[in-house]
Amino acid sequence: MADLSNNSFIPKRGPAKRRQGPASRQVYAFTLVSYILMFATLLAVGGVYIYGKLIEKQLNEEISLLNNEINSFSEADMQRVTDFDSRLLQAKNRLDNSVSIVSIFEALEKATIDTVQLKDFNLTREGDEKFVLQTSVVTDSFDSTMFQRGVFQRLGTVISSVDISSVQTSESDESGRSLVTFSADLEVPLTAVPYTVQSNVNQTAPTFIPAPTTPAPTSDSETAEGDEAVSNEENI
Repeated sequence: MADLSNNSFIPKRGPAKRRQGPASRQVYAFTLVSYILMFATLLAVGGVYIYGKLIEKQLNEEISLLNNEINSFSEADMQRVTDFDSRLLQAKNRLDNSVSIVSIFEALEKATIDTVQLKDFNLTREGDEKFVLQTSVVTDSFDSTMFQRGVFQRLGTVISSVDISSVQTSESDESGRSLVTFSADLEVPLTAVPYTVQSNVNQTAPTFIPAPTTPAPTSDSETAEGDEAVSNEENI
């Protein structure tokens, strides 16, 4: 008997094959960032290279200009520039060591008591360090001499040293009273009396404490003479 399966009217099909769909294209964030960094690095490298070439070109141009100026500059011109620079330094040094003579005399005037007279001034500058002021002083007593010396010594910011010498007594021609004369050597540092210029272009003197206006203490003999004169007037 013939096989009926071979006479079936249903067409035969082979085994079904599975179709593969198109592959999905997924872009990850890490990959995108990597691409961005790579292109940014390439651009940065290119920019640095171009900028370096530009700087090198400008440097070569400046070197060429400098060489041209050096070749065109003579030694005589260089000597004139050097001499001018030396004169500028000397002028600056003189200006830095400028002082105000007015300040010295103002300080001396304010520090002189009423019973003292200053005579025979001699002001000498010793380098860029100090002034030495030599003067003859006339006063009425030894007490005034000591008092005046103390006033000078208290001006420590202006007068750095006080030397009293040649103390002598003499008779006055007018009143007959004895006078005391002595020599005073005062040292004034340059830093204590700097010269300053303000907007009104006037010299400015430092501020000093004036000497006391009270008369110097009198000696015992003068006090006794005064008391005797007062008692005589009362008796009259």
